[in-house]
Amino acid sequence: MEKLHFREVFWDEWPAEEMRGVRVTMHAPRPREIVYTCDRPWEGCVSGYFQIFRDGAGYRLYYRGADDRRDADGHRLSGSTLGRFCCAESPDGIHFTRPEVGAVSFGGSRKNNILFEREMDNIFIFRDANPACPPEERYKGLCGEYRSGLMLYTSPDGIHFSETGRKVIEKGHFDSLNTCFWNPAAGRYELYYRSFHASGGSPNPDGSVGPERNAEGIVRDILHAVSPDFLHWTECGLIAYGDGAPDFQMYTNNVMLYPRAPHIYVGWPARYIERRMDAAVIPDLPDWEKRRGLIEEEGRGGTAMTDTLLMSSRDGRHFRREEEAFIRPGPERAGTWTYGCTYTAYGFAETRDPLSGDEEISLYVTENYRMKPVGLRRYTLRQDGFWSWRSPWREGRVLTKSCLLPGDEISLNLSTSAQGYVRLRICDEAGEPLPGFDSGFLFGDSLRRTVPFAGDLRSLLDRPVRLEFLLSDADLYSMTCRDRIPAHMR
Repeated sequence: MEKLHFREVFWDEWPAEEMRGVRVTMHAPRPREIVYTCDRPWEGCVSGYFQIFRDGAGYRLYYRGADDRRDADGHRLSGSTLGRFCCAESPDGIHFTRPEVGAVSFGGSRKNNILFEREMDNIFIFRDANPACPPEERYKGLCGEYRSGLMLYTSPDGIHFSETGRKVIEKGHFDSLNTCFWNPAAGRYELYYRSFHASGGSPNPDGSVGPERNAEGIVRDILHAVSPDFLHWTECGLIAYGDGAPDFQMYTNNVMLYPRAPHIYVGWPARYIERRMDAAVIPDLPDWEKRRGLIEEEGRGGTAMTDTLLMSSRDGRHFRREEEAFIRPGPERAGTWTYGCTYTAYGFAETRDPLSGDEEISLYVTENYRMKPVGLRRYTLRQDGFWSWRSPWREGRVLTKSCLLPGDEISLNLSTSAQGYVRLRICDEAGEPLPGFDSGFLFGDSLRRTVPFAGDLRSLLDRPVRLEFLLSDADLYSMTCRDRIPAHMR
């Protein structure tokens, strides 16, 4: 028996003991405006590996600024750049500016947002939340290349970085965004980084398995390692996706603890797909003249595609991964349907929906990769809205495992039709409804619908119960159970 967390998100089947007529449903985010364009001379069409996180009153955005200059026919010109790592700032996750860092001279001026230069593929920067972290190492950067290891950079302010000369991990393939964070509940750092495993063949549309869908013979995948002190690391092995999971190429991982429910891991990795076996279709995609030049010079640069997947976990090792795309490349237009398009930034911002004023999640997705200066488009989801428990019009039912309530007030994040409803009944361990704890038929679209009970939830705080949810034409995203009356006042 477990005590429920302050907030439970309904992103998997784990809380349920019985589930009938209800399924876990992924929700696609909605595209919004371009919020950032890498159009400075030190940036360009292969800028990438974006990452965003709240820092103080606003947000910080880090990325690799880089160009790959080509003519109209897609052939490389001289003067391409690589490996300038940059930052931007935003007060609200919508409007971004470049601070004048003054760390690197470019074109005879230090008035730019370049943090440092290095001939490396990527860098991941995070704010170390470990209370024992020395102040001069509060911000850490992990800079990686294919087989060169992860080089550690440190900074007291997230702007001025020093190379330590120390490799955090040497074994691996690091040409991706290799992510890390402090897990306060586990008391350890968790690192997710690039690796490979041998291909067993990828599924064809007809369900058969054919190695021609993966001509490389290897599958990009994600390794997990942990450390109590950022010095001694234990390799946990490849993360797992469940029996029978297809062999998708996981180009990046983007794994993080979900801040609103930090017992849950969530990730939106980029999926890499080689389509050169479908050559007859390639000329119909956007930017054919430039794409043809890419194919002539480097093959997969013009025939590979990327999209974004979605996955979650409760232990950091075993992930529930959707097979369908979370974010598709979208309508065919200039700058889309390329290798590097639809890379989603690590992290998100909490913004406001302009229609309702409700809090929402903003994700950031690349466009124009290899075609023109990279643009970062904002996409939005409702709060906790990656997945939901969904029922059609015919009533579905979920009965949870036995649990203890952590508070005396329950609110639900829900959305129904005008006809639909969500009904919550609190039951005893045998699944029989308890008198006074029937919500009735709740309907509407609210992030915080307080559940009305005739009974007093304080009488159940130390008693094992089960929760019964009845749903009709409804989505249930999350539940918050908190103390309405402080413990010392009860």
